Amino acid sequence: MLIDLTLRDFAESVAAKTSTPGGGSVSAYAAALGASLGIMAARYSEGAPAAEAARALEGLKDRFIGLVDRDTEAYSKVSTAYGLPKKTDEDKAKRRAAIQSALVDAADVPLQAMRSAVEALKALEPLSSGCNRNLASDLAGGALLLKSGLDGCSWNVRINAAALTDPARRAALESECGRLLSEGTARAEAVLAHAARLVAKS
Repeated sequence: MLIDLTLRDFAESVAAKTSTPGGGSVSAYAAALGASLGIMAARYSEGAPAAEAARALEGLKDRFIGLVDRDTEAYSKVSTAYGLPKKTDEDKAKRRAAIQSALVDAADVPLQAMRSAVEALKALEPLSSGCNRNLASDLAGGALLLKSGLDGCSWNVRINAAALTDPARRAALESECGRLLSEGTARAEAVLAHAARLVAKS
């Protein structure tokens, strides 16, 4: 499993000339690191909002870590489907169906990561106004990594959705992706604005 690799081995695995792990797994891990920084900032801060943020982000961190491997597994199924035989009309029909099914899963996993990233940014907002000033850079780093994970996953949703032949399903995925990207961006900017105010006060 990817999550059991050392940081160096994970980086080498990403750099290898293989289709997986790719951007989805890396983006999910970036979001996990963002949640982790948020947890640290919360644990150095006082009050109920900080404690609640730490609890929420802990669960989301674990969810992101699980999605690292799930994204690779989902896209591996796409690669397998493209490798199916296509000699006869029956072969071609089965191959097309397998590809479309795998693409749906490959779009859904990063979409789940996007939802979780928005949840994590939402959890950071109540913390950000009362965050320990000394942790302002960690709070900002957490928001930026969560936003990076959100952005990276959005590209994976879009590229897999674009290959779907069902226009309604493609449109639904693209619409939800756009909504999450818009909400997550606004929430990240709000957290960063709070972090900037904390720095200005220090």
